[in-house]
Amino acid sequence: MKTLLIGHRGEPEHYPENSLAGFRAVLDAGARYIETDVQITADGVAILSHDPTLLKITEHELAITETDYRVMRELPAGYASRFGERFRDLRIARLDELAALLQHYPQARAFVEVKHASIKAHGAARVIDLVLEVLGDSRSQCIIISFEPEALAHVRDVSTLPIGWVLPEWSATSHAIAAELAPDYLFCNRKRLPPETVPLWPGPWQWVVYTANEPDEVRAFQARGIDLVETNVITRLLAEYKAGDTDRG
Repeated sequence: MKTLLIGHRGEPEHYPENSLAGFRAVLDAGARYIETDVQITADGVAILSHDPTLLKITEHELAITETDYRVMRELPAGYASRFGERFRDLRIARLDELAALLQHYPQARAFVEVKHASIKAHGAARVIDLVLEVLGDSRSQCIIISFEPEALAHVRDVSTLPIGWVLPEWSATSHAIAAELAPDYLFCNRKRLPPETVPLWPGPWQWVVYTANEPDEVRAFQARGIDLVETNVITRLLAEYKAGDTDRG
């Protein structure tokens, strides 16, 4: 079995997270999978952001679901506290921009995580319908993921796209939800995994763990039966792995 690497928010060790610059860099390096986060602005624009506010990336504490995109597009989004002036010309990336980028890399696949704050503000169906519409011709390259089973159920109702559920906890309740939802992927924070003596739940899904940044960590997850691993340094790991040691991302 080969373990595949996923560029977690692009490559946040070297680029502002969820930036087009970061995604382009890892795709150019040969990444086959990337992961991004989607929030919906007050005026219904799908942008790439993990956090519900813009504070970390833009240093402006604006709630995304309460702010129009026309305000956001004027703000530098270069994560100055980490990268100084290096990325001062970057702006918040939109989902349609990522969709357009994906078309230049037809072998790539993107895990698109729809975030809780936007689902809470706008409703699961509205958010999912908007995301699917914005993905357009790149839809077939995407897997929709979320912590919210309701949102994933709606994906199944209106499309044939694969889905991934992000586990909120390792518990009997989560196991039951997973069994009922039967997602194509189950995502688990490495801190929520049970001890190695406890087997992973069998099912129709592939297991994804986040995040691991060292080859030995990836190999350890592979030995447990993890199929995919998110990493913040995919370019380095791809370069370090020898051909045949693991799949190229």
